[in-house]
Amino acid sequence: MENNKQSGLAAVAKPTLILTAICTIVTLLLAMTNMLTTDKIAANAAQKAADSRKKVLAAQDYKQLDKDGAVYGAYDADGNLIGVVITTQSSGYGGKIEVMTGIKSNGEVSGVNILSMEETPGLGAKGKEDSFLKQYKGFDRSNLAVSKDGGEINALSGATITSRAITKAVNEAIEISKSYLGVVSQSDMTAATGGNE
Repeated sequence: MENNKQSGLAAVAKPTLILTAICTIVTLLLAMTNMLTTDKIAANAAQKAADSRKKVLAAQDYKQLDKDGAVYGAYDADGNLIGVVITTQSSGYGGKIEVMTGIKSNGEVSGVNILSMEETPGLGAKGKEDSFLKQYKGFDRSNLAVSKDGGEINALSGATITSRAITKAVNEAIEISKSYLGVVSQSDMTAATGGNE
């Protein structure tokens, strides 16, 4: 009887020890893979962000202006500030949408780029396309809205929530830019004076 108990414990202990050893080895391999790829992933993300800054506002140099890395100053060859590049987030249909917006020193949007989104392929994912994003160029006020809400931005067909989210992120970037550029748009001045000069 005692012998049966010992053989029963051995039958349970042996597979448990093997499974524990396998789990330990796999965990160590995953940790090593993470250590080896973390720097590469960070470098790729930094390069993607740098390429995106050039896309939304071409400049000679960019300098981080805030502690979070959401606002970059764009400078010409002489070191003059020609605008800012701002990264904002908004909630779309499928989750967070990260938007980078370039804004010239006169307050006009120079370009918009989507850094990340998880929207529906064929619908909301079309928000990444230049044909949609180019609509924002030239606007200098932060009350932009999609056409379904009475605004100037043509919403993506079947993806109004995504269109609103991108527009909200651009509006936020325009508002943030005012504190860095010190510009007041013509439309803001008209609204403040009630249309009188």
